[in-house]
Amino acid sequence: MTRIVPTLGVGRLEALARAVPPAIPRASFLFLRHGETDGNLNRYYQTEDQPLNATGEAQAAAAARILSGHGVADIVASPMPRAWRTASLAAGHHALAPRPEPRIKERVYTALFGQPNADFDWAHDPPGCETLDQFVSRVRDGLSDALRAPVAPGHERLVVAHGGVLLVLVAMLGVALQPGLDRNATPMRFAPAGAGWAAERLA
Repeated sequence: MTRIVPTLGVGRLEALARAVPPAIPRASFLFLRHGETDGNLNRYYQTEDQPLNATGEAQAAAAARILSGHGVADIVASPMPRAWRTASLAAGHHALAPRPEPRIKERVYTALFGQPNADFDWAHDPPGCETLDQFVSRVRDGLSDALRAPVAPGHERLVVAHGGVLLVLVAMLGVALQPGLDRNATPMRFAPAGAGWAAERLA
């Protein structure tokens, strides 16, 4: 079973993400976390070039089929291979090429690559790794820029990234995710709802 995004220490991540008002236009957009990797499944700190595993490939292909029924105008993706492969499968259904946005890569734990992360804590800043402040700041800026450009009426932008990026995004927008929406390769739509935002799973 694909594991959900770790939540220990997420309160500090949310506080950092909410410290600056979101510079995101009030227009709907789509989000897709990458498919499963062995690092997700076996709970270890992943290298930047960690690929999808066989389950992740199947998940990404299934998500791409769901997204094929929606008007995707363009695709912005993390250049990490697990996200880029997921984005490329989705792009094939829309005759699009993903655009890389390096600032929406997952948090980088360079000094811990390959080590178990069963006790993962977002609030912990291990030596030799990207700090939470650095991570949230770059992701917030990357998402704001990725979503700023307008799209054609009746179409939406698709962002393909990571679990940590999703946590920053929902904190920025003040969204409470429904159970399961943080799982690998779950396509969702973010849309304005009243004075705030809401997220729903795409069927």
